[in-house]
Amino acid sequence: MYNNCKLFSKEVNDKHIIYRFLGLRVTFQNPNFECEYKTETKKALKIQNGYDLTPLKSAKKMILFLTPSQMKISGGVMSIYSLCEVSRELNPDFCCILSTYPNDKYTYASNDYFYNNEKIYRFSQIVDNCKNLESLMIHIPDYYAKYFYGDLKNKEKRFLSSVKNLHINILNQNIDLMAEPQDLESLFKLTTNVTQTTAHGRYATQEVCNKWQIPTHLFLAMWDMSKYKKRFFEEKEKIIVLSPDENENKEAIVSNLKEKLADWQFVTVENMTFAEYMDLISKAFFTVTFGEGFDGYFTQPLYVGSIGISVYNDKFFPEENWAKLDNVFSSYEEMEENCAKFILDLSDNCVKYNNLLSLNKDMFDSIYNFEEYRDNIKRFYEGKYDYLPQKKENE
Repeated sequence: MYNNCKLFSKEVNDKHIIYRFLGLRVTFQNPNFECEYKTETKKALKIQNGYDLTPLKSAKKMILFLTPSQMKISGGVMSIYSLCEVSRELNPDFCCILSTYPNDKYTYASNDYFYNNEKIYRFSQIVDNCKNLESLMIHIPDYYAKYFYGDLKNKEKRFLSSVKNLHINILNQNIDLMAEPQDLESLFKLTTNVTQTTAHGRYATQEVCNKWQIPTHLFLAMWDMSKYKKRFFEEKEKIIVLSPDENENKEAIVSNLKEKLADWQFVTVENMTFAEYMDLISKAFFTVTFGEGFDGYFTQPLYVGSIGISVYNDKFFPEENWAKLDNVFSSYEEMEENCAKFILDLSDNCVKYNNLLSLNKDMFDSIYNFEEYRDNIKRFYEGKYDYLPQKKENE
């Protein structure tokens, strides 16, 4: 929500209330945010305390995925749920579950933002009940890896160190969020078996493996999208969906689009479930991402017959040939200059729109194949990693 004038503005988001006055910026915590998560946690504790913990108490082998302790939706979170589901199918003799991050003041029992059947545990429930574990693999999201050891209580460190076969895998879903190698040294106090899996092929490389000096393997970020309705060109509305990402170029680009596309509706993705989001982008002609570029806001529209618009970068796009697509700009400056014309041209030409949509979909399907995705995960659990560290020449 925005209330803007030239001298004063107020912005309210989930976590903060931001006031700007004469160039000054003052931020306060949004009390509604605290209230919401305290209420959710209170409900979750009651549900979690009612779980039948027999599977945990009897488990000898476990695969545990850590998730953010505040219920949310993002491509990274959804991919964790998908990985857990496939891991469970591939490892029927393992107890495969999700838990919120250790010792966070928040937790939740289920994530209703998108379709899934997972129930969420507290990390303390694992420690207190899994007394028969002989093998434990913990998948830790990249942004937690640096802090994981330091955030554990002594009791939890003793528990993890007592597991005969402990394997820590870091889910490197965003190379920009991945901790530096020296920041991961504490993990080796728990086990020498530390690996990383990447969500993008662009940084599933020997170079990345050598930098972190841990086995590296590709986990593509995928999830089941067959449940969501596809809409055809004739059913589209003059809607442009904007990703919620913060970007220094965003304001200028959106202002330019609104000026040149005055009869279009602009909707930023916020305060909606994933089902609501998918329904929205299926109605929209276009979705514009200001985030990673090759992210859900760019690729998910393909599943429902819409086109994502992005700026190319060589960190997240799988190959350079994606830069040749008309809906992928070389820079944000080019996007600002040419995006409105591109939107007008395609929204007025069904054949041209569908041809570009098909080209995007074909390129995406050639990389993101579910059987390949499943096979990658299978090979990881078999220890057949894509890359093993190579020692430096002077070592």
